[in-house]
Amino acid sequence: MRHRIKVEIGVAAFIARAAESLGLEVRLDQQTTSIPNDEHLAVVAINSAQTQLATYPAISVAKLRNRVVVKPAQATDELLKNIQIAVNERAKSSNQSGVATYRFTLNGKLIEVSDVISIDSIWSLEYAQTSVFENAVRSANQLPLGKTELLNQNFLVINFDVSQNLDMTAPFLHLFAHEPGYRIVKSSSHSGYVALAGETKLFEKVSHAVDYLEGVINE
Repeated sequence: MRHRIKVEIGVAAFIARAAESLGLEVRLDQQTTSIPNDEHLAVVAINSAQTQLATYPAISVAKLRNRVVVKPAQATDELLKNIQIAVNERAKSSNQSGVATYRFTLNGKLIEVSDVISIDSIWSLEYAQTSVFENAVRSANQLPLGKTELLNQNFLVINFDVSQNLDMTAPFLHLFAHEPGYRIVKSSSHSGYVALAGETKLFEKVSHAVDYLEGVINE
């Protein structure tokens, strides 16, 4: 029997799209969530009913004007290894299938464990072999889980949420002309994320795009 997928309201569309691409059905439990304001590390682990466990590489999560900034974790190999070991041990001892996000301080202290897929998993849509959203659908349907390795070691993703009275077409055209490498993906008519990889000044470029979309700047 399929379990319900707990997901933040703002990214539920990505679950629906993943299910549609696989030709599967899902039951969603849409929730309002919050993540820590301070920069931290996050690791997603997914258990399936087939006793398969998939864990994603650690990412860095920070805030910009209440938007989420996600990039690969910049920490020592020892710290990242210890975090992955801790996540694997806790996830394996869990009797529940589905998604869990483990959040740690930059020093590796566990902050919380959330069973709701939140906005900071959007990075995986672009830069993981199998996104968190697709693997959540696979887990809910008791299917084998996909690989979780990174596709790129240098990327940055920021979500946007644009006022409904602002036009989206002209900013899109301007941004793509300015930087063809942008990935701008919508979860609804006026919200989504901007992603960019393999470039210098990633934060400057992606934050500029988000500010432009949201009308904070006009050039």
